[in-house]
Amino acid sequence: MLNNMVNFFPLKGVIGIVANNTAEIDFALDHKLSCVEIRADLLINGGTSVDDVVELVRKTKTKELGCLFTLRHPEHGGEFFGTEEERVLINQTALEAGASSIDLEWGTKALAAMAEKHAPIVISHHDFKAMPSVEELEELTTEMESFHPHAIKVVPTASTLVHSIQMLQWVRKGTSDIARIGFAMGQKGTCSRLLTIVFGAPITYASFGDAVAPGQLSMDVLLNCYRVPELKDGCLIYGVAGKDVHHSRELEVMNQQLKKKQLNAVCIPLECLDLHELLAVMEGLNIKGVQLEDPLKEIAIDKFSGSGSFPGTSVYMEISSFHGKQEISIHPISGEKFFEHL
Repeated sequence: MLNNMVNFFPLKGVIGIVANNTAEIDFALDHKLSCVEIRADLLINGGTSVDDVVELVRKTKTKELGCLFTLRHPEHGGEFFGTEEERVLINQTALEAGASSIDLEWGTKALAAMAEKHAPIVISHHDFKAMPSVEELEELTTEMESFHPHAIKVVPTASTLVHSIQMLQWVRKGTSDIARIGFAMGQKGTCSRLLTIVFGAPITYASFGDAVAPGQLSMDVLLNCYRVPELKDGCLIYGVAGKDVHHSRELEVMNQQLKKKQLNAVCIPLECLDLHELLAVMEGLNIKGVQLEDPLKEIAIDKFSGSGSFPGTSVYMEISSFHGKQEISIHPISGEKFFEHL
């Protein structure tokens, strides 16, 4: 993996989403974050005045927090129902109040207007239904980068784990000229949210309250379970794979073991029912090993062990490389027990 250093982009690390009330700025300070996204559309639609939202931007500057200002259009999952002229005016006011950058959606009139002003912009594109092909993604990237923004953000929806690999590879191909912010929505996209900074994105998002996008993780989970800010280039990746694994106890236990050992490593959820899909992801992300849950346990035992069944209930699949060839070993132990010997 290659962590492209995007030096000029003003926002770094986990960005906390201020979407429910203005007090969430204090949560960001409590969590020692360096930046926040102010979802102005959600705050305004929830009853906060435009003046109070702008004052919140000023507060971020006073508190030395980087600020991404987002007044999301309803056609792109937002809740600002004013005109594009109003969006331009409010975004301009936010920049004058101290916002580090503004998020505007690809193809909107507000983007065109603010780009003419050479404003610091994150050009975003969200697809809440599908994943573009590799060719479509490259074409979109070229068009978005032609505006010379601060960053481009592409967030489609994953229907397979392989889609997460596609977005992480897209992030990794970025250059230092224009930052790439990318991951996939949905349960199949969770691993891309956790790994995007390792692959070179400057930021990943987390909510203080309810998620504002499908598959979004809470701040506590991102910081305390997965330790995303501590993960560096060369991070070792492990997983728990199977059905409904996002709230698996083993995920928490295995990540706590990695934290205790102070390893540059993380154990991620891999929501998967198909062994071939899992193996493709393990190869694509260079995953070292996975604890298998139902229904993958018996499938993997039949394919790689030939013994019919293992004693006990836990199965850990280890991946190693010998003379450039991938080798898979099945162990009748839990990931927790396997990690004791790391």
